[in-house]
Amino acid sequence: MSSTDSSTDNLYGYTPTKTVCIIFVALYALSTTLHTWQAARSRAWFMLPTVVLAGIAEIVGWVARTKSSGDPTIRMAFIIQTSILVLAPTPFVAALFIGFGRVVGRLGPEYSRLSPRWYSRIFLTCDLLSLFIQGGGGGIAASSDNDAKKARLGSNIILGGLIIQLISMTTFCFFMGEYAWRRSIDRPFRKSSVAYAETGTTPLSQRVMSRHMKMLIAGICISTVLIYIRSAYRVVEFIDGFNGKIAHTQILFNVFDGAMVTLAMYTLNFMHPGQLLQKTAAESAYVLTDRGGMSFSRKTSPTVETYMIPKQN
Repeated sequence: MSSTDSSTDNLYGYTPTKTVCIIFVALYALSTTLHTWQAARSRAWFMLPTVVLAGIAEIVGWVARTKSSGDPTIRMAFIIQTSILVLAPTPFVAALFIGFGRVVGRLGPEYSRLSPRWYSRIFLTCDLLSLFIQGGGGGIAASSDNDAKKARLGSNIILGGLIIQLISMTTFCFFMGEYAWRRSIDRPFRKSSVAYAETGTTPLSQRVMSRHMKMLIAGICISTVLIYIRSAYRVVEFIDGFNGKIAHTQILFNVFDGAMVTLAMYTLNFMHPGQLLQKTAAESAYVLTDRGGMSFSRKTSPTVETYMIPKQN
């Protein structure tokens, strides 16, 4: 069908293409199912309330758009897809924050301005704030009926939440970039407090990253870029307004929202944080530690965060 529709009763400004909607539902369903299995297999439980939840939300939103493809004047379907799809990627972003925090913990916290724990505390707080603001704005917009002022108020509140998300992601990208730069030139931000084993050890900064760790970092970076593009698009869309040209152009939504989030989901399927963290630990180059800094390695002290390096033959 046409990507635009001049009917005054059409809430989208176009009729959603049914085939496209069904494809996105199928893609999200497959990715979400795979993520659930991967999370359970690798015991990466943080992926369930983040990436898996985001996938479920995307499925609900695109099912609503599929319903609208038959009749774009159905208000409830429009409200569901508008409210859900603007919120859906927010839990996904949380997985990126958590994942990078764990990467920092593995590769050397001394190169980071923030400790691994603070990546979760700061950026997850911003993520939740963004989620609540967008949710509140979506509720106001959904209850506006034909009240243009109320709808605009809801749109502006959603915009505020999206801007907070974009700012937090921009800051996150800065920290990632700085960390990569400092580690590449071996310029720690602070002295390392890590205790090393006394058997043939090498400072953490002198170790070469494993292939699995490089894949994990690549997955986080690629997904971050994709979600960042999507968030920038949604900010511009809401600045233009519900009745703006951007909101009424289907191809823009399909590409910059649907496709970007889909690619991000599948990127983490192929470069799954849980599985890759598990593999890097198994390679004996890194030791998993819990939130309190206690080692899970039987070879290390339970009170000191220690990195074991195998003896060189």
